[in-house]
Parts: sequence; C-alpha cells; structure tokens
Amino acid sequence: MSAPGSSALRLAIERETRARGWVEALTPANTDILVVCGGDGSFLADSTEQIWRQVPCPRAYVQVTTARTLAQQLDDAQAALRDVAALREDAERHEHFHDRETGGHEMDMGGTDHGDMGDMDRGGMGDMDHGDMSMSMDVPGGIPMADRGSDRDGLKLDRLHVALGPALPDWPTGLIVRLVLQGDVVQEAETEAIGLPVGSSFWLEAERDALDPIRVHAAAAADSLQRFLSVAGWRSAAMTGRLLRDELLASAPSTAHPRFVRWMRTVRRSHTLRWSISGLGELGPDAPVGLRGDAYSRSMRWLDEIAAAIKARDADGPADATWGSQRAEGARAVVRMLPSLLIGQEFAGGRLIVASFDPDLETLHELDASARMPADGSGS
Repeated sequence: MSAPGSSALRLAIERETRARGWVEALTPANTDILVVCGGDGSFLADSTEQIWRQVPCPRAYVQVTTARTLAQQLDDAQAALRDVAALREDAERHEHFHDRETGGHEMDMGGTDHGDMGDMDRGGMGDMDHGDMSMSMDVPGGIPMADRGSDRDGLKLDRLHVALGPALPDWPTGLIVRLVLQGDVVQEAETEAIGLPVGSSFWLEAERDALDPIRVHAAAAADSLQRFLSVAGWRSAAMTGRLLRDELLASAPSTAHPRFVRWMRTVRRSHTLRWSISGLGELGPDAPVGLRGDAYSRSMRWLDEIAAAIKARDADGPADATWGSQRAEGARAVVRMLPSLLIGQEFAGGRLIVASFDPDLETLHELDASARMPADGSGS
C-alpha cells in the first residue's frame, strides 16, 4: 500500500520483488510481508491497522521511506519470518486480539484472485469478494452491519456502506471512493482526494530529468495499463507491462524486444478483454480528450502511446509540452465525474471503471501547489 507522493518507492518495490521472484499478494489472507511505502503514514494508519489485523501469522511489517534501504528492509523482513520465538509471541497476541474483537466469531475478509485472462469472464468479476475493500463502517463484534433502503424496484434491501481505498491493490494513490451498495449494485457514490504529498510528482520529475520525455510518457501509460490489466484479472499481461514500464524508464534499447511487441499485439487483439470492458464508464465529447470513450478505448489509448514511443525510439521528436497539465486536468475531471459513472454499476464494473482512468493525483497536487505559489517562489 502506498502513501501519496510515493510512486517512486512503489516502482522500486515492484522492481525489487520481481528480482527476488516474490509474488504480490492480492488480499491480506495471502500476505506474509505487509509493505507500506512512503510518507509518515498518518492518513493510512486506520487502513494499515485494519489490514494488519487480517494478515495471518507468520507475518512481518515493513515501512519503506527511501529506496536506499529497501533491499535491507526486505532482507530483515524475510529473516523475521524465520524468528520462531518472535513469531510465536506475535501469534499469541494476534489470536488474543482477534478473539476479543470478534467475540469468537470467524470473519472471512479474503478476496478473490480471478486468475489469468484466459479464465476471465463478466460473471467471474461480478462475483468479486468485497474483502478487497478498505471498509469504513461500524463493526460491532467484528461483523459489518447494513441498513435498509429501497432499491430501483421499490423493494427494501440491505444497504452496505463501504470505502474503496487507499489500500486496494492497483488502486489510484490518494483516492477514496465511498459507495452505498445494495447487493452488488452501486446506489450512491462520492469521491475524495486525500493526503497532500510532500515534494513533487514522480512522473513530472521523471519527465523533467529525462533526455527523452516521450519514453517517460509511454512508461506512465504502461504503468496505468498494467494496473488496469491486473484489476481485470489478466495478471500475466500486467507483469509484462510492468517490465516494459521499467525498460522505458531505463531508456534501454530492449523495449523493441519481440516479447513486448507480442504483448502489445496480444492485448490489442484480446476479444475477451474487449467483451469484458466495452461500454464501461463511457464519456462523451464534454470530457477531456484523454478520458473520452469507454474503458476499452482508454486502455487502447495507453497502448497507442506505448507503441508510438517504441516505434520512434531512435527519433528525437518534440515531446508534448502540455502532458503534465493534461494529466492534472484529467485527474481533476475524474474525481468530479466518477460518482455519476459509478451509480448503477455492479461493484466489479465500478472497480474496472476507476482503473481505466487511473487518475494521477500526485500531478494534480503538484500543479495546484505551483499555481498557488507566488512568482518569486517565496510561498508567502
């Protein structure tokens, strides 16, 4: 889970865990090392505590604030999983706390891994377990309670209040979406951008420092696309997209490797992907250009940006000078428009809609802060 302003750390952690051959867990129940990256964690404290309670023993906790110490911290966490005495002590505390909170009732908070895209279908995503959510509700005895309200047919059904974020896998950093669900259908929705980051946006800083900003733009697109594919259930394609993102950021010539060319062709030609997401979150001409169309259109737009950068990797054409402001404008529009797009959607469809936008709130915060700063940079 990531604090706002920690995208650089998130990418570093993803590279390090890939190098170690570790698998990223999708739910607390599958986790043995909980890694929190960036910030003082104050606004993440409640979510971190909730998730930590759900992580079964043996377990280890790591908070990373700088990439320089990342490898050592992960080594220490791995070593902690072999400290039998400490693990027994933690297990006793965990069991005592769990019994006290639930009154002896077991509560399954696990989510569902939907596997590879080959097994993905609309029904499978519709059955997604709500355990992946960061819940915000009263839980007397550890059991979530629901109120009742009329659905679209006038029947009285349970209404479940949930908050998505900030700790969902592949969730836009700093975004909170509060929903009222009846069954799996969203009845009400509101959004909030939280956690003003300290420092600059990772992607804007990378663009400023890059000799080839076009590569950075493509890397940002690859990052958003791989997160979207992961939410859609296509984990193998997401991992290839993550590797391509890192290659683009490193300005390595291997970005034209046949593996990546095949990956782009496979994603573009996937009938399953198109069938699963077409029509979700459709926006018309009133929206910013980069957000128009449905979830499938936006995913293909990311793919087009990646393909253009790889095709012109030896070219020195001019980069789009408005790229950063467009990302900020898009993030602002997403926060404003998401509620109307989510109402009436099934939960799984709403999750995909959010992922198809992947708003960059770091860029939004940085450009907003720059606009408020006096021309002399005094800040007063």
